Amino acid sequence: MPETTSLIHTGSLRLRMNASTAKRLPFLMDTFLSIFLIGISFGSILFLLGAGLSLTMGLMRIVNLTHGALYMVGAYAGLAAAKFSGNFVIGLVAGAICTGIIGFIMETGFLRRLYRQEQSQVLLTIGFIYIITNLTQWVWGPKPLSGVIPAVFSGFMPIGNITFPVFRFVIIAFGLIMAVLLWLFQEKTKIGAIIRAGMDNREVTTALGINLRVIFTGIFALGAFIAGLCGLMGAPLMGINLQIGWDALMLAMIVVIVGGTGSIQGAFFGGLIIGLLDAFGKAYFPNFAYFAIYAALILILLFKPSGLMGRVMSVQMTADQLQSVQGSGPKQSQAEKVSLTAAYQTTWQRRLYNLAPYLIITVLLLVLPTFLSSYYLSMLTKVLIFAIIATSLDLIMGYTGLFSMGHAAFLGIAGYTVGILSVRMGIGLFWILVPAAIFLSMVAAAIIGYISLRVSGVYFLLVTLAFGQLLSIVATKWFKVTGGSDGLVGILRPNLGIPGLTLTTDRFYYLVFIAFAICFVLLYRIVHSSFGRALVGIRENEMRMRSLGYNTWALKYVAMIIAGAFAGVAGIFYAYFYGAMVPGTLAIEMSTAVALMVIMGGSGTLFGPFVGSVVLVLIEHFAMIYVPERWPLILGGIFVACVILVRGGFASYLSGFWRAMRFRRVGVPDPEES
Repeated sequence: MPETTSLIHTGSLRLRMNASTAKRLPFLMDTFLSIFLIGISFGSILFLLGAGLSLTMGLMRIVNLTHGALYMVGAYAGLAAAKFSGNFVIGLVAGAICTGIIGFIMETGFLRRLYRQEQSQVLLTIGFIYIITNLTQWVWGPKPLSGVIPAVFSGFMPIGNITFPVFRFVIIAFGLIMAVLLWLFQEKTKIGAIIRAGMDNREVTTALGINLRVIFTGIFALGAFIAGLCGLMGAPLMGINLQIGWDALMLAMIVVIVGGTGSIQGAFFGGLIIGLLDAFGKAYFPNFAYFAIYAALILILLFKPSGLMGRVMSVQMTADQLQSVQGSGPKQSQAEKVSLTAAYQTTWQRRLYNLAPYLIITVLLLVLPTFLSSYYLSMLTKVLIFAIIATSLDLIMGYTGLFSMGHAAFLGIAGYTVGILSVRMGIGLFWILVPAAIFLSMVAAAIIGYISLRVSGVYFLLVTLAFGQLLSIVATKWFKVTGGSDGLVGILRPNLGIPGLTLTTDRFYYLVFIAFAICFVLLYRIVHSSFGRALVGIRENEMRMRSLGYNTWALKYVAMIIAGAFAGVAGIFYAYFYGAMVPGTLAIEMSTAVALMVIMGGSGTLFGPFVGSVVLVLIEHFAMIYVPERWPLILGGIFVACVILVRGGFASYLSGFWRAMRFRRVGVPDPEES
């Protein structure tokens, strides 16, 4: 029997459908409306998250990575105040005031001295993430909490054939009111005009006698206030836990990149777009919903890197500023060159004296295993593995001037390649796994580099950070292959294909040592080649290198692929060392630890990252023995101390000491001292 059909008129549009579809249409429309409202309400929270970050990035050129942690504090403090007072509004305001005060202290006490120093800002704010998160755990405990909904807003409102939570309507209304107020503040007030002028041309604004320092402090505190304000409001949707700070940060950054920095309208539409993508993705493609958000990010970067409604943000630093934050040590003066020439008449003597520290360290690394127990030998092995990835990051961060916060992704890809091929597919031969892992790391670096290098400065940092988080999510979701959040376990020590050879702890150490030595020598040759000198030229003044005919994009792209290959080597031995791989290996926490090793040791030196890896691994070791719960607090303090106190890293002090010994040895005064 043929199906009956019905004809539905929508204006001039005529849709012919069968009877069963006609009956389902009201249900489909109700479902669509429900998902749409869920997306709009979530988008309103994302707008509030992104608005404060957009203002600080647009006006102050500060990448405030503590924004998500401030949201978390606002949620915890607001919940405590709401429960104590019994009033939701008091809790909302209390959380906002708390984060506003924290923002004021951060800007006046720490960030004010770091304007135009993006790397230092990022490292400082990362340190505060760890500090704030650990202090939050100390005060409220590690267990997640549930948000509260006022009794007056706890019901449901009928809309057609569906009922929708009243509180989500409150969130939508709150977001719209805040959007209007922030737009009026930015566009219709005198302070807003100053803010816009500062975004467009900070130098001219300062020349007109406007005290931008006060404006900067107010804007930073306002951004922190807004982050805390939406903490309690967004708690019923996003929850309250110690991980929410990182999650909120990622969402806020995506909103800012999609909408554009310095634009309230951009943050508003960016938040709505991401909220709707998340809602419809979870409804129709639950396993790929999170990837839809990153797909929007990638599309924006490919076709409109400045964002939908973003202001043009200058991120090019001068050579002097780059020199001050790279930590590459003092330049050799002409007087020093003359003194050295007089002191050393033969080239081989100079080279021998310069190579002496490397030879001493090599001998120590070869001899130490005979005096160390298996436990401390394993710790030394860990140092060498981290030294490999730290020196690879130094190639693009210290020598090229690209601050990547997703470098651990290449380590994770190589490690997972080793694990999947050996555990899932039974391929255990070391000489097959190594080229496969390095090749896939290079492919990932090529893809990420192609997209990330479409932007520069702080945008490059944010994009690489987002890619690292995305790959971590892939590892978590792809349970059948990667083991999900439980990790991929059962990775055995490498099979070198030599009958009867078993890699004990000391033999495995020497294998890692050989790999480290090869990587270090290759990187040393690269940075001292014409290619390496071109990278340093890009770091110092990219516009000048372009004017000289260099394809700076291609040079940076090749540097990223090379760095990805060396990070892959570290990932191979990381998987063998731990015998397992977990999604967190690819995430921001690992990337920040590697970046800290580079900065702590001294970027642009190669041996500095090795020193940084030694120091950080040792500090972690003793912290995990005596105060394991406070290790994140100590780590955050190290970040802050390195930025404020150890400018240039330990390498600058070590090289200065070695240089002083060299001059005293030949009786020539050090030009630096004279």
